[in-house]
Amino acid sequence: MTHTASATHNASAYYLDRHIHDGHGGHPAIKTADETLTYGELLNRVTGAGRALRSAGVKRGDRVIMVHPDAPAAVTFLLAAIRIGAAPVPIATQLTDAELSLIYVDCQPTAAVTDVSCAERLSPIAHESGFAATTIVTDELWPELDSRADPEEPPAQVDPDEVSLLQYTSGSTGVPKGVVHLHRGLLTLPAGFGRLLALTHQDTCYSAAKMSFGYGLGNSVLFPMAAGATAFLRAAPSDPLSVFKTIQQAQPTVVFGGPTLYRAMIGLAGAENRFDLSSVRLYVSAGDALSPQLFSAWQQRFSKRILDGLGSTECLHIFMAASPNDAVAGELGTAIAPYEIRLIGDNGEPLPPGSTGELEVKGPANFARYWNRPAQSAQTLRDGWVRTGDVLHQHASGTFSYLGRRDDMFKVREMKVSPVEVEQVLLTHPAVAECAVTGRLDARGLPSVCAFVCLARGWDGSRKLEQALQRWTSRSLSPHKVPKAYEFVTRLPRTSTGKLTRHTLRT
Repeated sequence: MTHTASATHNASAYYLDRHIHDGHGGHPAIKTADETLTYGELLNRVTGAGRALRSAGVKRGDRVIMVHPDAPAAVTFLLAAIRIGAAPVPIATQLTDAELSLIYVDCQPTAAVTDVSCAERLSPIAHESGFAATTIVTDELWPELDSRADPEEPPAQVDPDEVSLLQYTSGSTGVPKGVVHLHRGLLTLPAGFGRLLALTHQDTCYSAAKMSFGYGLGNSVLFPMAAGATAFLRAAPSDPLSVFKTIQQAQPTVVFGGPTLYRAMIGLAGAENRFDLSSVRLYVSAGDALSPQLFSAWQQRFSKRILDGLGSTECLHIFMAASPNDAVAGELGTAIAPYEIRLIGDNGEPLPPGSTGELEVKGPANFARYWNRPAQSAQTLRDGWVRTGDVLHQHASGTFSYLGRRDDMFKVREMKVSPVEVEQVLLTHPAVAECAVTGRLDARGLPSVCAFVCLARGWDGSRKLEQALQRWTSRSLSPHKVPKAYEFVTRLPRTSTGKLTRHTLRT
């Protein structure tokens, strides 16, 4: 017997049982370099993992922290927690012990799921935080899950407004917050961006972003499993060479990355001839602004467009993009139904078409609240609209362009400056490999534009280059937007998801 989500409201039935019911239990759900799990095999493991969680004391509504590399076991225990009515909390393995301890204290987990490489870290963190969560090491249980399995056991009957998932924000603007998602959100997500991806059973998805982040979880679990497609998982870090090699090995049809990765991949000489990339029909980018220069350079090198999307942890995944065939350099497209978007002014008033303002989003997959933060929840979520903090401009065509975060905008001579706009001009100069722009007080104590620049190979930072960059930017930017100060750096500060942390530059 199989179980449908409409009967239980449990998202795990939609992502798993439905495919067995439809006769696709033998189709690959997850692949790695060494292992393949079909949908039927995955369901068996998930029911076994559910019993293991209950044996560890996990009850309906409890939180289950997951500090685990991308692997079939990570997907299995995440779906198992959802299936028994608990809430998985996927956490990046790169977080420091101090960051993990803060999350333990905040969400108060009953159990922690990890692998042998991370297990030694978690017990003292759980003890010191005051929550002695039972640590489950998947390497020890993985061979036993089939013997514990009972695919006839139904998912927990849940209300669609029960908590299904707790995701912590990347911390690009400060301390991470726990974002509460409901079963109804997981059930409705595929109707949005998933529709644009047009995945079928024949597709294989490969995400360089890990599933501990909202973007990676959608890429590696929610979208492929909604369509009955296959996810290829790789635990190791996603450097340019390994990503090219993985594409050649796994032959994915859809690849998910971010601007930082795509920029580094373009820097690998001759990659378009060294690797077989013919399987890929679509590249997707999110997490940071995709510059027009990178969009065009990628299309020229690899004869494929990158589909640029805007999303957030609060909205579960991407809510705004063009259709793959209509992607244009420097533009995001518009809202993906059933999401709605609008721009608001400084006082929160809705702005007319063609304006520049802060973005608000409404949709059925929006988060319910921040965990333990009622004041911040009320500031961000108003009458069903999520105030994203992103500043966009709407073109006459109705499409939108991204200008940056509201907190990153600053004024020079009482006029607003968009860091993203200045950075995109700087990136057109051959000396600039990467850059970040922020406001700074000059020697007179007046606000001015400062550029942090990572130089391309063969260039040296000098006063002469600074002057050349000032002349270059003066051709395209208003005088108040032209950087007056430059710092040449070897790297820019980023979160573990690759997002630029501008607040670090400001301080």
